[in-house]
Amino acid sequence: MRRQILSFLDTLPVKELLKFREVLNKLIESKLQKQLGRRKSQRAKVKISATANIERETEFFHKEHKITILDLSTNGLLFTTAAPIINNDILSVTFRSPNNGEQKNINCQAVRVKETNQNSYWEYKVGAKAVDQQTVRAYREMLKNRGRF
Repeated sequence: MRRQILSFLDTLPVKELLKFREVLNKLIESKLQKQLGRRKSQRAKVKISATANIERETEFFHKEHKITILDLSTNGLLFTTAAPIINNDILSVTFRSPNNGEQKNINCQAVRVKETNQNSYWEYKVGAKAVDQQTVRAYREMLKNRGRF
């Protein structure tokens, strides 16, 4: 089948091949979008041990929580943890890159939290999107002013 297509394409003039390439690129792009769904980029399945600081806790506790990153994308990550996380929490996640061992620090916001009971403890599966430093500052300011009228 491929040979027949390639031999047919070999007979076409360059102008027709360029038009064909445009149509083919659009077709590939639409198929990739269908595969990804709402997602803008693909996820890489990984299993990385990491730590997370929950911004609303840093004011009192300064505690790092162990997490396990299950998958990464350019726009966010999915992880599990025993720490209680609620929707819209801002987190600072630190891990070592599996490629070169370089330490990475990502600020993210929990957008999906699923809580499951694992025998004697609760486990939270969290979908988080990456956020910029300005969002983190706005969240910290909101936490400072939450008790004021």
